[in-house]
Amino acid sequence: MKKLYALFILLFIILSTYNVSAQRGVPAAYVGDYNRMMSRNFMDMNMNMQRMMNMNLYRGYGYMINQKYKFKVLMKDSSVKEVKSKIHMDTTLHKSYLTYDDKTIKDKKLREQRIYSNQTISISRTDYNNKIKGMANDSCWFFKVLEGKINAFSPLSETEEIDSFYLRAYQLGNGPVQKLDSASLAPIIAKSPKALKAFKKKDYYKAIDKYNSDKSVAN
Repeated sequence: MKKLYALFILLFIILSTYNVSAQRGVPAAYVGDYNRMMSRNFMDMNMNMQRMMNMNLYRGYGYMINQKYKFKVLMKDSSVKEVKSKIHMDTTLHKSYLTYDDKTIKDKKLREQRIYSNQTISISRTDYNNKIKGMANDSCWFFKVLEGKINAFSPLSETEEIDSFYLRAYQLGNGPVQKLDSASLAPIIAKSPKALKAFKKKDYYKAIDKYNSDKSVAN
């Protein structure tokens, strides 16, 4: 992301230099129109850059897109809240949380409230009529991003362009959900030569996907 940002800055400098040079050749009667056109171009470029930066590549979880969605939250007391939020990470408590504005609080500076994963049973959202559900644990919500002989889970609800950065846990069959690490996953993946090839490249997402599609591996 830093390289991408640097590229935008370089492009901005190049275009700025070009604008100064090009403006010298513009007839005086058209300088105003020319400057307005260039201003719109720069504004569009800046908006595109901000849009990409606002995708919030979640450093706490690696290079992952983390967008704001409307979540339905099932609290531990069985109450339901609806909040529009990204999934944030409290780096001190090491817990994921959602934010919302509590408008019953008069002081606007104090309105932002947090809902931590361990205060909930689950959260869910709808994407193209598909329900995407995250089950809560003490530190985050787990969303199933791969399903099959091995289920794989992400702490974020994103469904597109998922890769190994998103994976934090896995489940073999109906067994317990456990932390994803190469040591525990290796003997399972080794049963599938195709999956093992991807595993050795540390592409765990592809490895699990190939394992699940390998018909030679028993359920």
